[in-house]
Amino acid sequence: MTYPAAGAASDPGDSGPAPKTMTDLLALADSERTLMNWLVRQRGAPLGDIVAHTQAELAVAQTMVAALVAAGFLTVDTATDPPIFKPNLVSRKPRTVPDRLWQALD
Repeated sequence: MTYPAAGAASDPGDSGPAPKTMTDLLALADSERTLMNWLVRQRGAPLGDIVAHTQAELAVAQTMVAALVAAGFLTVDTATDPPIFKPNLVSRKPRTVPDRLWQALD
């Protein structure tokens, strides 16, 4: 069985798509958004569990997962067997402190 992006590295040093925010989920189709919400609660799942949850055909689930990986919503943990698809979301964008504030503190 082949998995979408099975050869893709999922380490933090990977130069893949940047993590998405919860707000970005609003742009997804209903089926993709429902899957992502479930994966967030599960903290990741193998393709077999995704097929069981969505009750979709294997090919349909693979296509959906591949699209979410390509868009940066999911990462693939290939260190496990079978590979685990994990949400690639941040709770909010990190805040940056202006340089002049740091200079004022020095």
